[in-house]
Amino acid sequence: MKLKDQVAIVAGGANGVGKATSKLLAQEGAKIMIADLDIENASKVADEIKAMGYEAATVKVDVRKEEEAKEMARATLDRFGQIDILANVAGGSTGRFIRDRSRLTVPFAESIKEEWDQMIDSNLNGARNCTRAVVNHMIERRSGKIIFFSSIAALQGGNPIEYAVAKAGIIAFTRVLARELAAYGIRVNCITPGGVASERMLEGIKVRMANDPQAQEAARSRLAQPEELASTVLFLVSDDVTHIIGENIVVAGARG
Repeated sequence: MKLKDQVAIVAGGANGVGKATSKLLAQEGAKIMIADLDIENASKVADEIKAMGYEAATVKVDVRKEEEAKEMARATLDRFGQIDILANVAGGSTGRFIRDRSRLTVPFAESIKEEWDQMIDSNLNGARNCTRAVVNHMIERRSGKIIFFSSIAALQGGNPIEYAVAKAGIIAFTRVLARELAAYGIRVNCITPGGVASERMLEGIKVRMANDPQAQEAARSRLAQPEELASTVLFLVSDDVTHIIGENIVVAGARG
């Protein structure tokens, strides 16, 4: 087991990549705290992990709220006594962009500040809050691994612009923080996926291409499986790669 006796927080661990990450890190020996606003699904994932014979717990957290992120860290320390890994999976295109797909191609000249703030809050500030909540503990222990998730939209300039900008900020955050924390034995890295076959993505494809089964199949074939991203997380937090620090690992097929 690569992570025996380690403790991992998976922020956004109830679904998709977060769910796959929670289960894979548990299988490698880590004790898992699944931190998610969707506490119902988080509890289901924790039950699946425990049914496999591993340790898991849950905490309800809205990563946009700093106090809730702090409570996430406190709950993990109370339950497991330490924090070795933080996987910042929470985020994504949320709110109005899910309800109204036409907003995905709205030009900046017609953008709404509310949507800008929402995207920055969910994707950049959320990662900041979770990281800030655990970083002093890691510094004191002079050990830790922090993983961020960006998006291929940050590199290719994809819409919506608010999402691409927030995810580009994640890459910069990774590189600056990695330099600052390396002296304390803390490794910080970023994963940048293309499309991922999460529940939300598959549902979006089904809705948008309802009258074209062939187009649905073609779209699904271009998506990475959540387990592939989870494997990349495991690679980066294992002790096999102690000199990969401050890097942005693109997992996007030929689209990177």
